[in-house]
Amino acid sequence: MSITLDFDDQALASLPLGPGERERHMQIELACRFYAKGWLSLGQAARMAKLDRYAFGAELAERGIPRQYSVADLEADLHYAGGQ
Repeated sequence: MSITLDFDDQALASLPLGPGERERHMQIELACRFYAKGWLSLGQAARMAKLDRYAFGAELAERGIPRQYSVADLEADLHYAGGQ
């Protein structure tokens, strides 16, 4: 799916990013924000950003966005690890 957004040319020109970098940065930024709001899971947001989970986790850390990892997630991981 593709989405087209219209931005003010002067505002875009003031960004410290080149034309090819702007789109990529916005894609990652949106994925991070949607993850932070709880709208997307880690996997969904990583796919939206077109990054693997490790690289997406690094992008979250760079922005100070904590990983959403609940007690239930921990228990499920421990249960899975115990079965190995």
